[in-house]
Amino acid sequence: MAAMPDDLIALLKEWHSVPVATTGADGTPNVAAKSVVVRDPETIVWGELYFMRTYENLRRHPVASISVWRKTPPFTAYRVNGRVTVHEHDQVAAELDRSVWTGHGAEFGIRTKGMAAVVFTV
Repeated sequence: MAAMPDDLIALLKEWHSVPVATTGADGTPNVAAKSVVVRDPETIVWGELYFMRTYENLRRHPVASISVWRKTPPFTAYRVNGRVTVHEHDQVAAELDRSVWTGHGAEFGIRTKGMAAVVFTV
């Protein structure tokens, strides 16, 4: 497995929500913002809340691409490609790190019931 460099990990933590790209059944690209947590240098986790295009795409074809970049000089940019595993109604989903929820109001807690955990491996 590949390990993410420290600079990339710092950017992911700084951004909190990042663009995640997937591909539809007909090849149509899909990009959606996801609130991510770096579990370790090889793993990123996010909660899949709405079960729409991203969820459907990942169920069918479990790969994704994440982009993040430094907004000030020296303008470093990263694209990270990886495989995903979607966890629902299991221990991984139940233990989804609450830090994914940082910045959301109380109403978010109500909507997280049944949220899937997406484990992205670099």
